[in-house]
Amino acid sequence: MTKNITVESGVNVYTDKTFKKLVGTLPKCAIFKYEAGGYVEFNNIKGYTNRANWTCPAISGAYVIGLSKVTMRLPEVIGGKGIIQVTKGEVVRIDPSSLKNGYVNCAVFNDVWEWGFKIKATDVKRCETLSYNAIAKL
Repeated sequence: MTKNITVESGVNVYTDKTFKKLVGTLPKCAIFKYEAGGYVEFNNIKGYTNRANWTCPAISGAYVIGLSKVTMRLPEVIGGKGIIQVTKGEVVRIDPSSLKNGYVNCAVFNDVWEWGFKIKATDVKRCETLSYNAIAKL
């Protein structure tokens, strides 16, 4: 079982894997329990989701979840012109161990995780230590 977060709204939870009877919907930035096979638990919502790609682990390898404190275009290199937009309050993944010149490696969700960007460490609120059933917020 892992601790996951929803990165988009509208993650439906169903009673079983036929995805016919809706139990509830996970709100954006919900911290929930996730088991392989799509079983989720969040507060009183328990069941299966077929939208697992709209969620991600709180901690995965060196990466941890966070919320962007800014709206801006993120560069691929420090000082670059930037090519991906991140909005304030959006879930991002950062590698705290990559800190260099005040920036960390970052990934932004855009249907899939887009990797290889830099964000100022001070522009991200880390959220991997939040407890289950919490909602990550700035």
